[in-house]
Amino acid sequence: MAKLTRSRRGIAQLGALAASALAACGTSSSPVTADARAPGLADAAGADAVSDGRVRVGFAVAVPVDTPTDSQVFIAGDFQGWEPGNPDYALSRGSDGVYRIELDFDAGANIAFKFTRGSWETVEKGPEGEEIANRLATLSAGTTLAFTVARWAEGTPAPSTRTGDIETITVPGFADGRRVWVYLPPGYHDDANARYPVLYMFDGQNVFDAATSFAGEWQVDEALEMLNQMSAVEPAIAVAADHGDGARIAEYTPWPDPRHGGGQGDAHLSAIMEVLVPHIDASYRTRDQAAARGLAGSSLGGLMALYAAYEYGDRLGFVAALSPSLWWDDQHLLGHVQAAGAQPPVRVYMDMGTLEEGDTVDENDNGVDDNIDHLRALRDAMVAQGFTLGGDLVVAEIEGARHSESFWAARFPEIARDFLFPAPQAPAQTQRRN
Repeated sequence: MAKLTRSRRGIAQLGALAASALAACGTSSSPVTADARAPGLADAAGADAVSDGRVRVGFAVAVPVDTPTDSQVFIAGDFQGWEPGNPDYALSRGSDGVYRIELDFDAGANIAFKFTRGSWETVEKGPEGEEIANRLATLSAGTTLAFTVARWAEGTPAPSTRTGDIETITVPGFADGRRVWVYLPPGYHDDANARYPVLYMFDGQNVFDAATSFAGEWQVDEALEMLNQMSAVEPAIAVAADHGDGARIAEYTPWPDPRHGGGQGDAHLSAIMEVLVPHIDASYRTRDQAAARGLAGSSLGGLMALYAAYEYGDRLGFVAALSPSLWWDDQHLLGHVQAAGAQPPVRVYMDMGTLEEGDTVDENDNGVDDNIDHLRALRDAMVAQGFTLGGDLVVAEIEGARHSESFWAARFPEIARDFLFPAPQAPAQTQRRN
C-alpha cells in the first residue's frame, strides 16, 4: 500500500498543526460512547429486532436542568446527513424530563452523532462549554443507550477561525445562491500576472471556519498559510461551496442507496463544473488548464471526488478523496470504475482510516476492516485499469484514524505538500568551468 512520502523538511510544523487539528474538535483516542445508565433511565424500553437484519434502538437523553421544558431535542448523525433539526429525528420529552426516541438501524451498525436543540448553534457541549467529539455507538438489539448532555451551546456561535485572505461569494445560477468560500494565497494581490492552480472542495462549511462547521473544520486555510510560509507548496487558490444541508446526501451521491436515498450527484457535479468553475476562472487569476484544477472531499464528498475523476477526467488534473464512502449503494463506485474501461488522465489520492467507525468492522471475518477492504478493492481495480501505484495513484491507510474532520485536518497538510501542490523543484545549477 503506497503511502505519502514524508520528507524531513517541515515535519515538526506539520506535526504541530496536525496535533492542533485533533485537539480543536476535542477528539480523543477512544470512541465517545453511551454513558453508564443513569438513575431514572434503567427502565427505558430496550431495542428489539425488527427484520432483515435491522434492529430498533432506543436513545434516552438526560438534559441540563436549565433546559426549557418546551425545548425540542434532536439527534443528528451520519445516518441522516447530519441535519440538526430534522423533525423525523426529534426526541419526545417524558414526564421525568428525559428525552427519548427509537430508531431502526442495521444490526451491528456503527454510528456517529450528537444531540442538538434544532441547530448547530445549539448543539451539545462539554461541561465547560467546550467542543466535544462526535458520540459513537455500535448498535445491537436489546439495548437502550443512555446519555447525559452536560451543556448546550445556547445559540452562541463558535469564534471565527478564518486565516489569511478568504472571500465569500455567491455565483449566479449555482446551487440557489448558496455561499462559496474562496481562499487566495499570500501574494495574490501583489503580482497581477501570477496565475494559480485551484482546488475545489465539498462541504464548504467545514473547510475554513469553526464558526460555520458542525463537527470541526479542516483548517485548510491554516495549513496552506503555513505551507506557503515554508515555501513547501506551490501557491494555490482553494474554493469550497457549502453543502445543501438537508439536500447534502442527495447532492453528494451519484446513485441512490436503498436505505439512504440520494442519487442527485450528477446534477450537482454538473453545476460545479459548468457554472462554478467557469465563474471562478473568469473572476480570479486561475490557470485555466485541467492539470491545474482539482477536486477534493471527504466521506460522501470523497465519493463524489472519485466519481468526478471518471466523469470529468478531461477537465480535472487531480482529485483527493479522504475516507470516501465507498460502501455507498453496495460499492457502486467500484463497479462503475470496473466498467469504465479507459483510465482517466487524472492523478488520484485516496485514503482510509483503519478505525473509520471507531472500532474495527469486519463483516467478512478476514481480519481487515471493511472500509480498508473497500479501499483495496478500488485500488486494485484502478491499477488493473492502468494507474501506477505510487505515481498517478497514491493510496494511504491511516493507522488509527476515524471518520472525523479532526483526522482529515490532521493529514491535510501533508496531502497538500506531497500530492496536491508540490513545490516546483528548483532548477539544478550548472557549474561553469574556467
